[in-house]
Amino acid sequence: MILPNFGAGSSPDGIRRVAETAAELGFDSVWATEHVIVGPDAVDPYGRVHDPLVTLAWVAGWTDGIGLGTSILLLPLRNAVLLAKEVATLQELSGGRFTLGVGLGWHRDEFEFMGVPFEERGRRADEAIRLMRTLWSGERDFEGRYWSFHDATAEPHPSPQPEIWVGGSSDRAIRRARELGDAWHPSRGSDPDHVRRVKEEHPDLRVIPRTSPDRVDAMVDAGAEGAVVTFPDEAAMRDFARRYR
Repeated sequence: MILPNFGAGSSPDGIRRVAETAAELGFDSVWATEHVIVGPDAVDPYGRVHDPLVTLAWVAGWTDGIGLGTSILLLPLRNAVLLAKEVATLQELSGGRFTLGVGLGWHRDEFEFMGVPFEERGRRADEAIRLMRTLWSGERDFEGRYWSFHDATAEPHPSPQPEIWVGGSSDRAIRRARELGDAWHPSRGSDPDHVRRVKEEHPDLRVIPRTSPDRVDAMVDAGAEGAVVTFPDEAAMRDFARRYR
């Protein structure tokens, strides 16, 4: 389920309460969202966002067993070498509980504010995934368009390596998930009918969408292996948990 690490009312107490409730109710994992700096049209709800990796590292310190993930981290806005280090550290310190959900981003202002070309975000994301897997595997050389290194060392090497779930609903996002990722993690733009069509075309592709409680059954019926769910409040979490016990 999605943690309330974003929105005008987000707070440490609120994040802790929801994470503890998720663990109590038997949810598989908790997920944090990312935006860094936004323009006026994204202030509601992304004007206030706690960094997802820092948030999940904090949650990892006082939970035991529940999975941790990003839904989603804006991969093109990150330095891939530094991100590989951060993710490897979180995976090791959490005991292998982390899943890296990534996406390209849609808010052009955010890219302009951070000095990253919006039109290059797909190429940057593809290279970032390849680079992270290179470093996690202990390889010492990488030659890319945006990052390169030779005879380099970067540990820890996480074991197991974190899965990478690729967001987005476009044909290119689905190809990216198939070629570079471990699962396809669509959110906006993908309904159960879309998931069904994709699964019929690519039956071996794992699909775990981000969706609302009322769509979970339809997504699973369409072929999804699970769902990351956004709840409006704690009562909705408890109602959902009762339905699936």
